[in-house]
Amino acid sequence: MIFPCTNCGCCCKRVGLVKKFLTEDEFPYDVDENGVCKMLVNDMCSVYDDRPDICKVEEMAKKNNIPKEIYYKMAIDVCNSMMDEDNIPLKFRIDGI
Repeated sequence: MIFPCTNCGCCCKRVGLVKKFLTEDEFPYDVDENGVCKMLVNDMCSVYDDRPDICKVEEMAKKNNIPKEIYYKMAIDVCNSMMDEDNIPLKFRIDGI
C-alpha cells in the first residue's frame, strides 16, 4: 500500500512550521520567508526522488511506530484540512485508503 498523495503541494507550503524542529540531516532544504520549501517548483517537488523522510508518509509511520493504516488515516485528515484551508480544488482531496 502506498499513500495516495495527490500532489497538491499543501505540505510543501507549510514545511517552515516544522523545519525549526528538525536537524539539517532531517530536512536539508531551505524555506522561503513564508515557510514554503524552496524545492517546490511550479507546485511540484523538484527533489521528489531524494526527498527527506519527513516528506515520506511511509517512513514517518515507521519512525513513529504507528501502523501504516492508522498513520495514513491521520495524514489524510491533515492533508484534506490543509487543502480546505488553501481552497485547493476538490479533485485533489484524498478519499481514503
